[in-house]
Amino acid sequence: MKTHRSIEDIEGLKSTVATIGTFDGVHLGHRAVINQLIAFAKERNAETLIITFEPHPRIVLNKDVTNLRFINNLKEKEKLLAKAGVDHLLILPFTSEFSKLSARDFIQTYLIDKLHIQAMIVGYDHHFGRMDNGDEDVTILLKEYGIDVERIAVKDVGNISVSSTKIRKAIMEGDIPYANRLLGYAYGLCGTVIHGNKLGRTIGFPTANIMLAFKLKLLPQDGVYAAYATFKEKRYKAMLNIGFKPTVLGSSRSIEVHLFDFDEEIYGEFLEVQLIEKVRNEKTFSSLDKLKEQLEKDRLVVAEILSNSSLLDFLR
Repeated sequence: MKTHRSIEDIEGLKSTVATIGTFDGVHLGHRAVINQLIAFAKERNAETLIITFEPHPRIVLNKDVTNLRFINNLKEKEKLLAKAGVDHLLILPFTSEFSKLSARDFIQTYLIDKLHIQAMIVGYDHHFGRMDNGDEDVTILLKEYGIDVERIAVKDVGNISVSSTKIRKAIMEGDIPYANRLLGYAYGLCGTVIHGNKLGRTIGFPTANIMLAFKLKLLPQDGVYAAYATFKEKRYKAMLNIGFKPTVLGSSRSIEVHLFDFDEEIYGEFLEVQLIEKVRNEKTFSSLDKLKEQLEKDRLVVAEILSNSSLLDFLR
């Protein structure tokens, strides 16, 4: 997949079939759209193009981003879209000025004049330009400009429609198996390993403290999770804790991961963690000995959860 970071960066496209959206999560619903995009392009001997935005439009349009969180950062999104088999990804800088473009201006200036769009795959919740204000029906408008349109119905998983909103809700509630089922892969966190208070190593559970690479990354409910950690392309079983560490009077929310059978110093290194299932809520213990006893029990539960070989289907 070729990634283009501006409209000027994309040249030589003669015939394309495109879709447009933020694709937060690149979940099974998104991939149904992408699969149709690829099939439609093959029929027309055309290339596939996904148009997305950076930053996310909601960051620009919402004055208060305090509670704004996303499933993927841009790098994760690129990786997932490339894996889906897309030919081109165009990342348009999203500004306040850009947001004021009418749908007609967007179609003429971008889709027709610059990108030579032959056909458009439109998702079930598809909007662009000022379509959000209900100006005109997007399908009719695209056809008016000579662009063929294929509209995709909502993707169902077990009779449940897939959406980024449902996935975010599941993650925030700690229902990781359900979120992973709708995503089609294991939800992950990534970042740089930073120094912590090194308390874990004194009770036999050294942890890597992670500073997130993406500040608006959606975090799950506080608690202990069964997970996999990937360091330098090697995967380890892991136990993840998200929370305030009340037993040791922690004052800020932290992300700590204990890697099984691992004893390297990795401060400053990049670490990826994929969540599988929540084990328990965060608790306050009367002593470090009691905390250690619980962690030993947690480790057994995590090992049992991760012994399920079918989980490997969710690891990307």
